[in-house]
Amino acid sequence: MKKTIGLILASVMLIVLIAGCGGKSDNGGNASPSASPSASSSASASPSASPSASASEPSAGEVVTLKFATWNDPAVEQKKIDAFMKTHPNIKIEIDKSITWPWDEKLGAAAAAGKLPDVFFVFNGPSNVANGWLADLKPYLDADPDYKPENIFGNLSETGQYNGKQYMLPHQLFMQGVLINVDLFNKENIPLPKKDWTIKDFEQIAKKLTKVSDHQFGVENILGARELFVPQFDPSLGWLTYDGTKFNFDNPAFSDTIHWINDIVYNNKTSVDLYDRKEQDKWYGKDKSAFVAGKVGMKIDANWAFADVTKNGKFKWDFLPLPGNKGQRVPLITDYIGMAANTKHPKEAFEFIKWLTYSKEGWMQRINEIEKPITTMPLLNDREVWDAYMNTTFTAPGLKDVISMIPSGFVDGYKWLPGDAEIIDKVLNPYDTKKELVSLKVKPEDVAKDIQQKAMDIFNRNKAQIDAATK
Repeated sequence: MKKTIGLILASVMLIVLIAGCGGKSDNGGNASPSASPSASSSASASPSASPSASASEPSAGEVVTLKFATWNDPAVEQKKIDAFMKTHPNIKIEIDKSITWPWDEKLGAAAAAGKLPDVFFVFNGPSNVANGWLADLKPYLDADPDYKPENIFGNLSETGQYNGKQYMLPHQLFMQGVLINVDLFNKENIPLPKKDWTIKDFEQIAKKLTKVSDHQFGVENILGARELFVPQFDPSLGWLTYDGTKFNFDNPAFSDTIHWINDIVYNNKTSVDLYDRKEQDKWYGKDKSAFVAGKVGMKIDANWAFADVTKNGKFKWDFLPLPGNKGQRVPLITDYIGMAANTKHPKEAFEFIKWLTYSKEGWMQRINEIEKPITTMPLLNDREVWDAYMNTTFTAPGLKDVISMIPSGFVDGYKWLPGDAEIIDKVLNPYDTKKELVSLKVKPEDVAKDIQQKAMDIFNRNKAQIDAATK
């Protein structure tokens, strides 16, 4: 990561942040109805060799129509489309309503029929690349004078690369941390944690906050946070123990994380996660968050939760980085977009992708005019863009500290890491469904080598498929 990124983010940290107001947001991250990572078709087409090799070069003044598949709120997406078309009168964008959930199944059917949308959200990058559905964007990026690698967060854009080719770009960014109920801390006379707090601090604070007889607890949403905390125990690891070349389930950090979560939930009993949903419904209301109800001091969540807390939480709150053990790294979640390999209008399709991903004009319009307040964080490392974001979205004082950690953050691998979704589904879910690991019915250190072997088998098979399609 280049020094300019650190300087810009450092300047962002100087901005005085204020609490935002309510509003409607896009759906982001992995939350999606009936989401399926599986692909149903291996239909493929050859991408254009270069930006100049357009399959169908439009004549002067001709309007090109592109199909666009998105799982975001159609009303918000249409506003983006209208803004783009206003400055690109030769391009007409139509939302492809035939691509819905299960996402890859619908994309597979479209690919088999030769009707892939020109531009589409990518839910499972590895399978889409292996199936030949996505064009390599690198020739277009290399030819674009507006594309400057130093203005893009490299740890994010690199996740869309396979064998030196850029098959997808991130277009939405969310980050995870800890929501803090400031009023509850003050009520219990507990000093607010500092940004460089430790997992021991977190554990001790949770104990002080918990009053079981009053249905008040220290923590919410930690049972499913294993992938977030492994890198806090060993900063050399990323999501699902991946280190950039292989998985590391046999690394002690994997077992240490599970034992730590077990202590909080089952031994200390300081997490509301210990109780089933029916019991929580009786205490806080049907399907209500105990944190939003004001009865939990700390909740593991992401910035997409800010709107709900601002609207429904009747208390002062903040957002802090995850506590660390041997270091601190922020978990990042990105949504991706790509161009169909067989689009007849690659230049125009790329222009739309650019507007959604690294165009300063696009980000300024989205922040100031379209998505007010915007929920995704900017992917462009530009001071003016970040200033605009900070002044128009839901925010909290501690957010600046989490933002400063983006360049060293690790990215959720579900949509980009070969084998990730399959490892979760076939290797970890059988343990997680019965809570066998986190409850220590099965000791993680006893099965770590077996998990590691199965994970690497899946990873190597998926990577071989991608290599065959991209080399």
